[in-house]
This record gives sequence, C-alpha cells and structure tokens, in this order.
Amino acid sequence: MNNLRLKALLGAGCFSLLISGVANAGGFDRGGVNIDQLFDAAPYSFDAGITYVSPQRTLKNVQRLDGSGMSTSEIDVGGDYAVPRVGFKANIFEPVDCLATYTEPYGAEADFGMNNAYSPTAVKYYVKTNDFGLTCSYKVNLGKGAIRFIGGVSYQEVDAFLSRQTLLAFGNTGLGKFKLSDEAWGWRVGTAYEIPEIALRASLIYSSSYKYDGLSGTVDSTGFRGAFPADLIPGSTGVFPVSASAEIPQAVELKLQSGIAPGWLAFGSIRWQEWSRLGIIPINGVRSPVTGAPSPVSFDLLYRDGWTVSGGIAHKFTDQLSGAVSLTWDRGTSTTSGYQSDTWSVASGISYSPNDKIEVRLGGSIGVLTGGSSTFTGVGDTANAITYTYGDDLLLAGSASVKVKF
Repeated sequence: MNNLRLKALLGAGCFSLLISGVANAGGFDRGGVNIDQLFDAAPYSFDAGITYVSPQRTLKNVQRLDGSGMSTSEIDVGGDYAVPRVGFKANIFEPVDCLATYTEPYGAEADFGMNNAYSPTAVKYYVKTNDFGLTCSYKVNLGKGAIRFIGGVSYQEVDAFLSRQTLLAFGNTGLGKFKLSDEAWGWRVGTAYEIPEIALRASLIYSSSYKYDGLSGTVDSTGFRGAFPADLIPGSTGVFPVSASAEIPQAVELKLQSGIAPGWLAFGSIRWQEWSRLGIIPINGVRSPVTGAPSPVSFDLLYRDGWTVSGGIAHKFTDQLSGAVSLTWDRGTSTTSGYQSDTWSVASGISYSPNDKIEVRLGGSIGVLTGGSSTFTGVGDTANAITYTYGDDLLLAGSASVKVKF
C-alpha cells in the first residue's frame, strides 16, 4: 500500500493545475482561492504559477433597444487574461500547518470597440482583484487517517473600470469613464479527512462573501465636452465623485480524490457560488455632462447562481513524470443580460520532478463556450437596453507552475 500511496500522490501533481487551468467560471470567478497546497506532505513548500485564458466570444446581430435603431452585425469581444498565484506552506508545529497565498481570484475584462451598437453600453470594462490570504489547519489522527479543521482569512482589493461612448448631435461623440475601488475582508472555514495509505482526501470548504459597501471613485465626462460649443455646466470640471455597493458572494466547494490502483488517482470537485446576489448595481452620483442633472447608471448583471463540476484521472508514468486529464462543466450565470453561457472544457497536464524537492507543471485546456442570446430592455439605465445572439465559441487556456519543497 505504501507504493500505491507514493505513486498516487505524485500522480496528483497536476490536480490543482488542471482545476486552475479552466479559469473561466461563471460570474467573476477565475478560480477562487485554492488552498490545496496546505495538504503538502513536505514541512515547507513554495509554489508559484500563472494561468493564461483566452475566451473567443463573438456577439452577433447586436441591436439597441433604446429607440436609436443602431445595429451591428458582429462584434468580437476581447478579454484574454492571466491569473498569477503564489503560495508558501509551513508546518508551524506537528498538528498545525499554515498557507500564505496571493492570487487574483475574481475578475472580468472585455473590449467591445468604438462606434458600434454596443459602444453606448460599454467600450471597455474590467474588474480586477488582489487577494492576500492566510489559511491554517489543525490535524487530529483518527484511525488509519486524520481529520483537519481548517480556517483562514483574506484581505481583498478590487478595482473596476467602465467606459461608454455616447453619440451626440451633428455626428459628435463623447466618451465617459467610470472608476471605482474598495477593499474588504473575507474568511473561510471547513474540514478535510485523509487516509494517506490510499491517497484519499475529502474536503469541504465554505468561503464567506466579500462585502464591498464602500466602492468609490469618479466618473470622468470631460470626453463629452469637446462636442459642445461651450461648457453647459458653469464651473464644472466634468469629473464627479461616484459610489456603489457590491459583493463577491459566498461559495461552497467539495473536493474528493483517491488512489484507485498503483500509480492511478481519481479526483473530482463540485463548487457552488451565490452569483444571484449580483443583480442590478446602481452607480450613485453620476450627472449629465450636458445639464448636470442626476443620470441613472448601473451595472445590470442579473446573474444566477454558478455551479462548477469537474472530474478526472491522474497517472504516474515514471518516478519523474506524471500526467492528468479532466473534464469540467460550468453552468453559465447569465440570464436576460450578458453572454456567460454554459462552458464545457477538457484539460490535461504533465508534472516533471527531477528530484523529490522540485516539481514543474505544464497544462492546457480547450473548451466550448455554448451559444445563446441576450435581450435586456434596461431598468432605469437605458444604455443597457440591447439585444444580441452568440454561437458556440472556443475557449483556450494554458498554465505553468513550479513547486519547491524543503
């Protein structure tokens, strides 16, 4: 059984790599905060990696529903992104392990371009996060295995940006830019059960929400001013303070892995996140660059809860080389607004260990962003009144990481 344990655990080297490689889940999820390194058998380990994701999404038959009659036959949506991660794990004393992490677990990015039917809704937007976490576990031996009690906290920063183009009289256009930022604390708690002899591990982790109740920043409407012969708001700089409230919602994740034969390991996970908490998010303080009157602006996300299910097999080919393959389904979170449809993806990876101290991992995935349609008439913010369709599109991702044990 020791041979099974050794080979199965080494064969699992690509497990975390494959899960993070499909960093295109619903909502703003880009993999969350992964704490698998906490279970490393080595007293100390340093792990660093990066995942690059390229979703190929194209919107078709884009038509505005605000009465302008604007339409565009096809718009390619940009949105490639990279997710870095760094982790340091230490055995503080015999029953206690701790893991310090940095990652960018949530985000979104798109570039719709100028002078098309989507431009009044958005030209560019992004949401970026930085997460600094500390997670610890207390291990208690129980029969042939051990149970861990897990808890941790994260300090998270968020930055958001949105630009919109407005078509004005006489062919002039204006560009407004919104910037918001905030920080918040979150926490996680859970448990795990392990039987090292058969490489079995089951973990259940609850992650709290991150409450961004103090999102604040500015809207810069100076891009509109050149379209008018005079400043219609005497004394105004065209830059107004704005605020909003939002959150990264709570999540629950169940993971299971087990050795099934010498050198073979099966693994799987189920993750739920309450993205339905993000419906319509008003931006307070926006004023018309023409009249100075309050202007309704909002992020109309209207998400539903997200579900991600993944499973796969890992195998130890030699003492140095391991490989793994997985299949993942992610339920799209978009409802009547947006283009986050269901995603199916296959990922594979290799792990090379020249010795028992160093592990290098490479992985990639290919998937399908399924087709659908969106029709939203707008709730207050008429700039979001738009309809379009989208077909099945390609999703590509690649990742690389290195782990040092000591």
